[in-house]
Amino acid sequence: MDTSAPLIKQRPRTFVDRDFKLSTWEEVKPYYDELVERPITSQEGFETWLKDWDELYAVVSEDMRGKYIATSINTTDEAAKQALQSFYVEIEPKLKPYENTLQKKFDTSLFKEQLSADFDNLKRGIEKDLALFTEKNIELSKDLSLMENEYAEITGSWSIEYKGEELTMPQAAKFAKDTNRETRKEVYLLARERELQDADKLDDLMSRLVAKRHQLALNAGYENYRDYMFDQKHRFDYTAKDCEAFHHAVAAAIVPLLSEIDQKRKADMGVDALYPWDLSVDPFNQAPLKPFEDTEDFVNKTVHCFNKLDSYFGACISNMYAMGKLDLESRKGKAPGGYNMSMPESGIPFIFMNHASSEGDVRVMVHEGGHAIHSYLDYEIPFANLRDVPSEVAELASMTMELFSLENWESFYSDKSDLTRAKRNHLEGLLKILPGVAKGDAFQHWMYLNPKHTVAERRAKWLELNKIYGTGVVDNTGLEVYQQTGYQGILHFYQVPFYYIEYGFAQLGAIAMWRNFKEDKQAAIEAYKRALRLGYTRSIPAIYEAADIQFDFSADYVNNLAAFVKQELAQL
Repeated sequence: MDTSAPLIKQRPRTFVDRDFKLSTWEEVKPYYDELVERPITSQEGFETWLKDWDELYAVVSEDMRGKYIATSINTTDEAAKQALQSFYVEIEPKLKPYENTLQKKFDTSLFKEQLSADFDNLKRGIEKDLALFTEKNIELSKDLSLMENEYAEITGSWSIEYKGEELTMPQAAKFAKDTNRETRKEVYLLARERELQDADKLDDLMSRLVAKRHQLALNAGYENYRDYMFDQKHRFDYTAKDCEAFHHAVAAAIVPLLSEIDQKRKADMGVDALYPWDLSVDPFNQAPLKPFEDTEDFVNKTVHCFNKLDSYFGACISNMYAMGKLDLESRKGKAPGGYNMSMPESGIPFIFMNHASSEGDVRVMVHEGGHAIHSYLDYEIPFANLRDVPSEVAELASMTMELFSLENWESFYSDKSDLTRAKRNHLEGLLKILPGVAKGDAFQHWMYLNPKHTVAERRAKWLELNKIYGTGVVDNTGLEVYQQTGYQGILHFYQVPFYYIEYGFAQLGAIAMWRNFKEDKQAAIEAYKRALRLGYTRSIPAIYEAADIQFDFSADYVNNLAAFVKQELAQL
């Protein structure tokens, strides 16, 4: 494995002291004071001021992200928890008024008009942030940050005991592929029972979050949190009605295709009823796929897979491994889920996940690897704020990498039949993402348009959406007590609200890029790099255009892409 020098050269600090570390507000306050008070009398002076402000943002943001990572890798680390809480309670609330003042200084300067088109998104984003800002929300935002972190504290402790062995939830999930049906059922029910122990606690947390987020929106002059978040997330290129159209298109085009897949699974398994614990096992009762042995083997195989696509892709993962920027294995006390954390100052991202040496881990790794490669590619842009891409672009990078890498999954599966199984499972899985996203987005729209809903109404709404976006083939009789709280397993609803529809839009874009890849691999890879190097210096539709695809989620487009995936499945 290549462990040579970093692929990117970190830019030296020119404004913030080289040895500066953020511990207290008093340490960082002088930098904000200087930026607020500095006179700007020329275009050159304005651009230097803007560069210094951007550097300070990168330093402070990277520090906060590092603190968040520390609480993820060990939810029982009280010192890490205290450091993150200190940032949320002592630093962030005092930082926000300064950021607002600096945004006003930027917005009222005539020198901003001389900036290149690369700054257009930044300008309109600042205009929107200024319209949203109110002093009343500073304290609310602080409370929300602390409340959102409660989710990881609750779920990070989840484990079950099975046959004398304690299993984390990712480790328990491996049993979903066990060929013994009774074993699958036993572990499934144990996991759901453990989650159910905290169901009321998680619903109480959700109720508090909804109420506080609604108040946040009211304070900013909005009728509801949904509309507030569309502006807060700078959704300039689509509307809530576009999201609703996507919901309907997925229900019409994707759900019937998944129903066919479930019917085939039921027939292949030769069972009278298909239950939730039957959905991941091989329908012909073949043993679960084992794509790697341990973490080192996992990383080596990922690098090998990426290298066959493009040597730069493999070098990115290799570089991260050498620098200790991969925390991949599951363990007790570690937060659930997986993510790639970009680092705006250093440029070297961090991948967090919970592998259990299972088939699904490959998808997570290549997905987060796509995010990481994006971080490397757009670090060429000198301004950190211009690399702060919207999720519709970020997820395009990751989901496209899943499909590009699919061509080289022999790195994980040397046996051809295993490879075919893995590819089929992945393609069926990406189709399942689309109704999952539509359901999750529709659920959030409903929650925040009806902020006074009860817990019972919330659970009933989730069951209703399950029917709309479910295939109707799986038998959930007697399991409603688990099904009605299924939203509690989705951390996005708790920690990053309304970050969900992006997966759906990006999945469509990724399928379109894969279709291009099947026609001309090298051209598609170059288009991928070209789009990611843009960061957020162009609009979302323009970035998709640079990738040689459309930013489209119409019924016709969804139907067209679904037909392509169906065709690819038929060839396996």
